[in-house]
Order: sequence, then structure tokens, then C-alpha cells
Amino acid sequence: MQADPQDIRRAAAIFKALSHPSRLKIVCLLFDGRCRTQKELVEELNWPQSTTARHLSRLRERGLVIAKRHGPEVHLELGSHVTRQIMGAVCEWVHPETGEQFAGSYAELLAQEAE
Repeated sequence: MQADPQDIRRAAAIFKALSHPSRLKIVCLLFDGRCRTQKELVEELNWPQSTTARHLSRLRERGLVIAKRHGPEVHLELGSHVTRQIMGAVCEWVHPETGEQFAGSYAELLAQEAE
């Protein structure tokens, strides 16, 4: 069975968005399942607001990060179970010394989605 060319292009765009180290760092931070505001990310990453906003925009365009409004604040989280699956594999690879920790988080997220 041959893959749909449109699906291939979409997957390539997702991996392109994740290929930038700064965007990958944002997604890794959000992998823990805790929603964050853009302001919290700026503080955690110690980046200018404009840099953080630019990278978040790219991640949101691809559906890797979603935003949910809660009153005056916008909370950011990983966009889908596919994003969590991809990041689970990446985090286990990038952080082999803590692979168990990430594997546990990953397994918990999958279990929650199955419910």
C-alpha cells in the first residue's frame, strides 16, 4: 500500500517544525503534561517573549501545540496523542539516562488516552 502524498507532506512539515532545537525544547517541556502559559515558558526558557512567540506560532500551525483560553490566560499543551507518541520516543532517545522516567510518563499518557 502506497502512502498518500499529502500525508507524506504533512508528516514532513511536522518533522521540519520539530527539527529546530528551540521548538523541540518547547515541546519537551510540554511533554510532562502540565499546561503552561506563554509567560511561564518565557520564564522557564529565559528567552525573549518574541522568540518564544515565534516558535510557538510555528508549533501551533502544525498542530503540535494547542492553546486553550482560561479566562484572561491562554494555556498551552501538546496538541494530540500523535505528538505525545512522537515526543515519548524522542525523549527516551535524547535522555537515555532518564529513559525510565520518560517511559513512565509516556505510558501514563497513553493509558489516560485509552480511557
